[in-house]
Amino acid sequence: MESFVSTHLHRLRSSTNLLLSQYEPLTLVITPLLALLIASILQSFINHVQDKGLKSALLGFVMDFVKLIPVVNDRIEAEKQKVVEKMQSGGKSKRDGWQTELPKAGLGKMVMDKLKDERGNDVVWQGKCSGTIYIGGSESGEHFSLINEAYSMFAHTNPLHLDVFQSVVRFEGEVVAMTAALLGSKESDSGGKICGNMTSGGTESILLAMKSSRDYMKAKKGIKKPEMIIPESAHSAYDKAAQYFNIKLWRVPVNKKFQADVKAMRRYINKNTILIVGSAPGFPHGIIDPIEELGELAHSYGICLHVDLCLGGFVLPFARKLGYPIPAFDFSVKGVTSISADVHKYGLAPKGTSIVLYKNHDIRKGLELLRLERGMERHRHVYVQHTCTEA
Repeated sequence: MESFVSTHLHRLRSSTNLLLSQYEPLTLVITPLLALLIASILQSFINHVQDKGLKSALLGFVMDFVKLIPVVNDRIEAEKQKVVEKMQSGGKSKRDGWQTELPKAGLGKMVMDKLKDERGNDVVWQGKCSGTIYIGGSESGEHFSLINEAYSMFAHTNPLHLDVFQSVVRFEGEVVAMTAALLGSKESDSGGKICGNMTSGGTESILLAMKSSRDYMKAKKGIKKPEMIIPESAHSAYDKAAQYFNIKLWRVPVNKKFQADVKAMRRYINKNTILIVGSAPGFPHGIIDPIEELGELAHSYGICLHVDLCLGGFVLPFARKLGYPIPAFDFSVKGVTSISADVHKYGLAPKGTSIVLYKNHDIRKGLELLRLERGMERHRHVYVQHTCTEA
């Protein structure tokens, strides 16, 4: 048997050497290296297509190829440098006269005069800055005065110490409960265990919802390489969440109505998908995504669905009560697992207040662990009691 194998190996070696003897040694060295390079490029292209899609991948490779031309690359770099210099020069001119060191003597009450002078450089925004400040009217009006007075009463509280500032605990719990009631916590399909907490804004609400969904799906399905699918119209906070929490992000083009394309999003779902997203409405177009269809999709695949109600959370419930034909958008929709709603937009609260809501305690568990890490074990029962609403 050994002799048989040895004979065939000898014949194979002889025939191979005879075949290769007609080629130059340099060719024999370069050919496998070239093949390896081509294989590496193809693998890189395939990975890029999987990450970005075919259209974006082709465009990226074309741009990379064009940049290899020295004249073109120099022109691109020159234009980029112009933009950078323009931005930097504008910033420097505005910083002339800035205080960069502590003053040798305190300003005392003069600091108020300085604040008023600096405020004079602000743009007149009252009723004129859409998407910036959502409270209308004059600063001398009753609503502004009420907010300023209330704010000053609690400016020096620390919400982390719940046993000391029990008033703040109650306020947070009541705001969460009232918001949840507006957004379907009393509906039968909600499950009656809606819970949540206040945050500093819509971005933080979305970040916390993404982290909690990631941790929940890891515990539920063992997903270690999470992916989420969002329409192109979704907020940029999801890009931040993807980077912060190591979640692969798929942005899917919207349909002709500028809504989330449910059929297209379905094609991106795989074993690592943890979540899909819808907005009501989306920030770019003010259009409500088909939340009910997204809910059916999420429920059928056993994944999470986050609804971004940062703009519509305190508008759509009242528009519906007034008789406008508003499609379902909240926890009354089967499949919705979390919602973000900004109180500082059409809730008319001061900037820096938002709400994130979860379908139940299990989904919010990731956030609970985060709070425990901050040394709040002894307050957990207080926190849950005041920020969770149960039917």
